[in-house]
Amino acid sequence: MKLLRIEIRNFKPFKELLLPNNGDEIPDGLILIRGPNSTGKSSLFEAILWGLWGSDALTQTTNDEVVSFTSTHCTVILEFRVAGTEYKIHREYNSADGPSVVLFTRQKKAWKRIADKSQSVKSKVDEILNLDRTQAFQTLLVKQGAVSEIATATPVSLRKLLEDVYDIGLLGQMENHLESMERDISLKLDALNRDFERPETIRRQIEEYQGRVDELQTTISETESEIESTQKMLADLPSEKNIDAIAQAEVDTQRAKRDIERVQEGMKNDLSKAGFLDVDESLIESRLESLKKVQERADSDRKEVSEQIKDIDVQTGQLAGASKGLQEHIEHLKGVHADSESEMICPTCSKPLTTAERDRLLEEYESQVSENKKKIAKLKKERNRLEGELDTIEKKRSQAVASEQATNRVNERFQELRAAEEALTEAEDSLASSLSEAGVKNLESLYEDYSLKSITDLKTQRAKLDTVMNNLRSSKGENEARLAREKELLLNLEGKEDLMKRMKTDIEELQKLDAHAKYVRRKLVSGFVADYVFQKRLIGIVKSATNQYVRHFTNSQYTSVDLEPVGGRGRSGSGLLLKIWDERDKAWKKATQLSFGDRTAISLGLRLGISRTMSSIRPLKDSPARMPRVRCVLLDEPLGGLDRSRREAVVSKLTNDQSFEQILLITHTDIQGWEGVPVIEVSKDGLSSTATLSPEA
Repeated sequence: MKLLRIEIRNFKPFKELLLPNNGDEIPDGLILIRGPNSTGKSSLFEAILWGLWGSDALTQTTNDEVVSFTSTHCTVILEFRVAGTEYKIHREYNSADGPSVVLFTRQKKAWKRIADKSQSVKSKVDEILNLDRTQAFQTLLVKQGAVSEIATATPVSLRKLLEDVYDIGLLGQMENHLESMERDISLKLDALNRDFERPETIRRQIEEYQGRVDELQTTISETESEIESTQKMLADLPSEKNIDAIAQAEVDTQRAKRDIERVQEGMKNDLSKAGFLDVDESLIESRLESLKKVQERADSDRKEVSEQIKDIDVQTGQLAGASKGLQEHIEHLKGVHADSESEMICPTCSKPLTTAERDRLLEEYESQVSENKKKIAKLKKERNRLEGELDTIEKKRSQAVASEQATNRVNERFQELRAAEEALTEAEDSLASSLSEAGVKNLESLYEDYSLKSITDLKTQRAKLDTVMNNLRSSKGENEARLAREKELLLNLEGKEDLMKRMKTDIEELQKLDAHAKYVRRKLVSGFVADYVFQKRLIGIVKSATNQYVRHFTNSQYTSVDLEPVGGRGRSGSGLLLKIWDERDKAWKKATQLSFGDRTAISLGLRLGISRTMSSIRPLKDSPARMPRVRCVLLDEPLGGLDRSRREAVVSKLTNDQSFEQILLITHTDIQGWEGVPVIEVSKDGLSSTATLSPEA
């Protein structure tokens, strides 16, 4: 079996968890689960076991106890692969409707429901894993502390462990003639023992509950006194609304004063530019009107001068054009010589000319050109004068515009100043009214009355007292609810104590019958089981699987383990003694002769050897062979008793162990050798836990 995905909602500390959360599968091989104490690492294992087998897989834990205390229902969804087929089990529990479970198998891309009742799902899971729940559970999980228990187990306990794990009790079918009687007795005893608790224990619980009831009543009384005291302190302070009004009025007052200062500062420069010594609202309009007239007059003068300059430019252009034409005629006439055979022609009328006529025309043309030059020079001089006059007009107009803009700004500033002064008056009135409502004359006396430096301090003090009051009321309500529950439980315990006294008498009677039935069964079967199954089949297989782990985990100091039958009259005895070969000392040693770290390493190797063989072992020669189904193991903090070198050896072996598809290992210890190992980091945020899967430690 390989876990593919885990989805948890409201199970113990996990409010909502999806591993992995990126759509991938949980990887093969060794996976580290780490995090601080009490964050939910063991609860993650419990969620896996509960998802597979329900509350039967959790020791002394009911369905109600696995639900997060902030909810009334929980859900665990597991996806896993067995022998190439994918399955999904969806298990829920609701305090109102009870448990529900559905088992699916993947067909192509869809999930098909194959069982939806508790018993049918249980049977189907047993069939899929090819092991019953007890065997599969003991194969899958190595509980916290269970590793050290193996090394310190008595021979009888160690043998019983192997009997339970490998289900050797199936040979009890040979005792059919005793089964009916023993089963009836066992069922009755089991039913009674499941419900039975020692009256003395219940009496101690009653006393504990009574103590808690008394303590809660005292706490509630003290809380009521604190509430009364806090209420009095709150009553002495101004109301929250009044404090807010004072604070706002103070802010508005300071803002208005700053606005007045800002407007007055900005107005100083504009007054000078506008031609005012001081703000005079009556002069602003007349000043603006005067400046407007100056601009209009300047615009008129600018237009008139511009027209004159335009006329000059036209005259200058005409004279220059005429001179250019005359100059061309002159050049034409000068180019014709008197002795030329070509006839002289007038450039304007195209008539033949004599030499005298040509000379006369040349004189007239040259005289006209000279006159035009004089006129053009005179026009340019006039134009320069007009341009200077135009510049003067523009400067006057710009000054008028700047003065108008400054005057407008002065007017705007003046309006802002009046608005700011009105806002200041309103804020001061509001502050005085709020202070009067609080029963004080001014802010200074308010601060003095409450020994504070600012209204913010007063607001903070009020808020702190409100928070304290809310917390006290909440605490009182919680304690009152707890008190009601404790009283109800106390009444139930008192009734339970009487019931347990009656059950104790019934159990003692049934135990006498049970002792006789067990004696007969053990005499008939135990010898055969010990001689044949343990000695000839199981012990050899377990030793072979265990030795390779022991060698790696102890860096080859211990190379072999033996399970020697001891006790009893028969050849094999009634128990198994764990012995270990010390390669360094060349001697067999008992577990009690080893250090705590050595015992832990040996025990972990034995426990993994058992898990490794469970998926394929055949206790009897003719037992049917079984395909490996449970090739996954959950190790809950097995490294606590190991030193650094032993931990690194364990990590090295587990990282490369091909016997299991997955090994999920909880640890608090960071050591070398985790590089490249996927890690599930478990952490707590507030009241709930979460976990994330990373590809490498």
